[in-house]
Amino acid sequence: MRKKPCVLVILVFLLSGCTHYISSASRSQVDKSVSLSQVEASPDAYRGKPIMLGGTVAKLDYGQEGTRLEVTEHRLDRRELPDETIPSSGRFLATTTRTLNSCNYKPGTLVVLVGTVVGQKEVAQQGGASSYPVIAVTEIHNIVIKEETHWGYYGGD
Repeated sequence: MRKKPCVLVILVFLLSGCTHYISSASRSQVDKSVSLSQVEASPDAYRGKPIMLGGTVAKLDYGQEGTRLEVTEHRLDRRELPDETIPSSGRFLATTTRTLNSCNYKPGTLVVLVGTVVGQKEVAQQGGASSYPVIAVTEIHNIVIKEETHWGYYGGD
């Protein structure tokens, strides 16, 4: 009879490692093979399509339309977390009508999101302007890394 509690504990442990930041409903709508590089190269071809991206917040702005994040993209790993060990392929703008908490989305914060490609926008930079894809956010989460182990990250919202 002692085997049943052990099996239950092992099952709970295994299932707890299978959680995702993005909901299954949102994940089921995206084409995970679409990369930021593809969207940058041909934004009109992906207009209206839901994609999942992640990265590090570079800038946070509030306006009349809501919140705009400038995000340095990092490819998502198998756990759907931004992998900072791989060089970024660029930046994108994530926009939402919600007012995001500046404490949770300050520059340097890792984020993962699902959104719809809505176009491209010129952003003034020092020494010129850059054109970034614009993603209308449908779901976004900040990633808080509490501990990194050889099995991966242990964290939460």
